[in-house]
Amino acid sequence: MAIVNKVYGETVEYLRGKVDFYMLRGLLPVARKWPKKIKPPYTEAQALAQQVFGLAATYTSVIYGEILEIWRLSAEGKRQQWTDTFKYLIIRYWKLKGEIPFIVLEYSTSIEQDQIIINWKVLKTDIDKNEEVLDISTDLMSLTTFQNAREQVFFTLTDDEKTRLCCPYIPLVL
Repeated sequence: MAIVNKVYGETVEYLRGKVDFYMLRGLLPVARKWPKKIKPPYTEAQALAQQVFGLAATYTSVIYGEILEIWRLSAEGKRQQWTDTFKYLIIRYWKLKGEIPFIVLEYSTSIEQDQIIINWKVLKTDIDKNEEVLDISTDLMSLTTFQNAREQVFFTLTDDEKTRLCCPYIPLVL
């Protein structure tokens, strides 16, 4: 990478495909070797990873309503946008388990016999986009424990091994 003083349109056109001119962090004009995309044939793992990333990007559009607002609020003040965290969770889970995690679409809370219950509406999918919407319930904590908490309580959805699924951290409000 090299710092550039002046860049002219004809210079950019002449060096297209060889040298890439851009603004580093929007402040400093620089030039670098033209980036090259990996050309096929990809390895099987690379092709599968690209497919999972594409699915993760596609499924950002199924998030709406209250869950979307929580995802957006969780990204305030951070460098990453909510979509980055969303895709990261899907890709990381796929790398660990070899499958796409549940994607939370909606949730609701209820109290039954001094237990706080979370009811989830989740999207179950696979690499071939076979989709199914499931309703599941999880116990969160006792109402007494929640009332005695000194700080705000947040919850999320995890699998049996405590690996986080594609769900934001949701503040508990009763």
